[in-house]
Amino acid sequence: MVMEPLADEPEIARLTARVAALEAALEERSRELRLIQRYVCHRDLVLIARLRSGLPPLPRGAYEPAFWHETTDLAAADVEQTLLDLWTSLIPPAPREL
Repeated sequence: MVMEPLADEPEIARLTARVAALEAALEERSRELRLIQRYVCHRDLVLIARLRSGLPPLPRGAYEPAFWHETTDLAAADVEQTLLDLWTSLIPPAPREL
């Protein structure tokens, strides 16, 4: 008895090829990430991951706790820029038009 090809065989072949292509892309992306990890610091890795995920970057380095210098003095010139930087870290500006 000869079996006729199933109607689903082309769809299965298409999906199998797609899975193979996605696996190859994942392998390539993994190689790229391992290369990047060799050369950048932890903070940069976090920033890259956030940006690739569509999240805004973290505030600039000046606001990292490691760089804070405790003081009770407040300079009015610092307030405006600090607030702007902090808001920008939450809601990034729209990409600039070229």
